Amino acid sequence: MMYTSILDATVSALPSKRKTSASGWTSFNAPCCQHRGETQDLRSRGGITTSSDGSVSYHCFNCGYTAHYKPGRHLNFKFKKLLQWLGLDSLEIQRLSVEALRVKDIVAPEEVKNTEEEVIDFPERALPEGVVSFDQLRTFLALTDDDFIIPQSLIIQNKVEYVQARGIDTKKYEFYITDTVEHSLHQRIIIPCRWQEKIVGWTARSVVEGVKPKYYSDIPAGYVFNVNQQRPNWKFVIVCEGPFDAMSIDGVAVLGSECSELQAEIIDNLAREVIVVPDRDRAGTKLINNAIEYSWSVSFPVWQETCKDINEAVIRYGKLFVLKSILDATETNKLKIELMKKKLYN
Repeated sequence: MMYTSILDATVSALPSKRKTSASGWTSFNAPCCQHRGETQDLRSRGGITTSSDGSVSYHCFNCGYTAHYKPGRHLNFKFKKLLQWLGLDSLEIQRLSVEALRVKDIVAPEEVKNTEEEVIDFPERALPEGVVSFDQLRTFLALTDDDFIIPQSLIIQNKVEYVQARGIDTKKYEFYITDTVEHSLHQRIIIPCRWQEKIVGWTARSVVEGVKPKYYSDIPAGYVFNVNQQRPNWKFVIVCEGPFDAMSIDGVAVLGSECSELQAEIIDNLAREVIVVPDRDRAGTKLINNAIEYSWSVSFPVWQETCKDINEAVIRYGKLFVLKSILDATETNKLKIELMKKKLYN
């Protein structure tokens, strides 16, 4: 069975000035170069090859940009950027993304031959010295003489209560503490950052008033928090800024107010609808702009009038209500997203 809707849309968007060789290579002025710091291509250095099964491959011999689509796979970040540069609007790209997911559900895995895709990985990193996990603390406190542990346990209890007060399941998510004074780590809760079952970094949140910055982190560039908790059968992924927001609703976090291209690629590789929920502050507009750029949906839930972020909303209203309100307030239209951004953030 052929699935050519995305191939057809791509070919229809190509410049009228193009040439197809006997080998099937269609060449035209590459639309990617000026967006990647190169001079505009005027020598037809870009081109695509297509296949009868609906596959499309793009390559630019000027700036080196490549993008591929094969039925049975999701429409990844790089291919969506190509469609945008070819002139397709965000609504059409969103429609094609949904179409790719529909085809993915139909095509049997054995029909999808392996294609060359860059494997994203991060090197393993150690946690700070002297860390102890909450699980280890439970055992320690249960086995140690009460008189001996009273002073230290009060400090520990403060940190455990901080996490519990933020509505996080401490049996599902890991937390550590340390007595290391450097970077005020002894006054922070340490959250490990995992990738493919290994720890590749960490972020530490202060629990004491006046300790700055709020977060101190050692993470690789391009990392996305909580990807390892996403399940294959989930239909959407919620993208937010901070780790506590992500843990509150089992979403992912970019650990900042902006999403890089590598992070976008990682999120798109999850192959599901992407819904961005920005914080209700000026910095949140950056993540909204990223969502528009990457052809993602944005949600403006009703509780944004009273809560600054997802975690605060979960604490106040509960996880199920927050999830439903996010889905109910999801917007895909670029113009409407822009209007909501101006209304809420100006």
